[in-house]
Amino acid sequence: MADIENYAITTIPSEIHLLESPYVIEGLEDLLSDNAVVEDYIWDESMYLVLNVLYKNRKNPEKLKNALVKHEKRLNAISELLIKHTIDTDEDLILAKEDGAGKKIKEYFASPHCDDAAESLCHALEPAIMYQRMFSKIKEIYNNHIVTSGFSLNESGALVVKVISMAVIDYIESILGSPKHGYSIDKGVLSAATFGVPQKRMRYVVFGVKSNKANKVELPVGHLSSEKFFTVEDAIHDLEVEDVSFDVASGSIGVKLKKTRKISALAKNLRDSEYLFNHITTATTPVALERFKAIKQGGNFHTLDEGLKSTYSDPRRTQNTIYLRLDYKEPSGTVVNVRKSMWIHPTIDRAISVREAARLQSFPDSFIFCGTKDQQYQQVGNAVPPMLAQAIAEKLCEYLDGVS
Repeated sequence: MADIENYAITTIPSEIHLLESPYVIEGLEDLLSDNAVVEDYIWDESMYLVLNVLYKNRKNPEKLKNALVKHEKRLNAISELLIKHTIDTDEDLILAKEDGAGKKIKEYFASPHCDDAAESLCHALEPAIMYQRMFSKIKEIYNNHIVTSGFSLNESGALVVKVISMAVIDYIESILGSPKHGYSIDKGVLSAATFGVPQKRMRYVVFGVKSNKANKVELPVGHLSSEKFFTVEDAIHDLEVEDVSFDVASGSIGVKLKKTRKISALAKNLRDSEYLFNHITTATTPVALERFKAIKQGGNFHTLDEGLKSTYSDPRRTQNTIYLRLDYKEPSGTVVNVRKSMWIHPTIDRAISVREAARLQSFPDSFIFCGTKDQQYQQVGNAVPPMLAQAIAEKLCEYLDGVS
């Protein structure tokens, strides 16, 4: 709050949704005002994750049943934690909902399983999950020292917390651009593709240099027009001849790159190692393979026939990046954790490898990723494309070296 006043940062009143109206009970505002009390109500994270899996699969009987089988031992232990053997639940409606959920879990595993019993379990679990989500949000608000000004019910009867919010850029410019700190600042959206990255990645960048180094600064400007953008084919076509691995250990050892005639200028630049590392991917299940074969370049989950979408509880909510088959003739979309999104190779019926995702980010082949398979995919997806980072760093060095 002191920074807001000292630097005259522009703020606006906002609301954060906490709880839908059917679950609002008397006394919640007082309870949520005490961080210590909130902490007492929050479940262990692993416990929440297991129960949330059940809740999320409530509309898909097959997935729900599989989750119940998979987590049976853990769920029986959780039921004992939820059942309030020594607490008067009449005095605490939140604990009463937890107690009811625990008893339903116990009841499910003590009797012959059926779809109605699983549905009844999820129905009993829902209020407890909603309260946990509420507690998690308010805990995050307190942990991040977000300034609040009370709780209220909105027009639909949902519980919200009133907060003071601001644009991040206003916060940065007000503090760093103040006479006390003295930074010259420029800001804007940079397109990675204009800097030679084979990817349509747009990133908002704030660029600052001490005023005694430069009275005015400017972001770097990309040198490529859209007609000259590098494509997915430029980035990974030469890797088609390489055998992909499904094992992290073998992918870490590396294999000698095979010779191939067709290598783009971009690939030549990125092939700075005789050995190929991290060319690993996820083994394809029969269902996924059937989907892969049905999706053409540029297509995604939504281009599938309805019969191939049946394992999803609500296919309409699936993002356009899920089961995306890359188009060789275009730059890729923004690279994320492509393992989770199930990105498909343009011409081969498999998920793209860690190395192929790294190529799309413009990592040279000599850069080796470590950790589990998912960690490697996540590292690639979280990264700033090296070619874009290099352009920013070189521009920054111009000011620090006194060239401008």
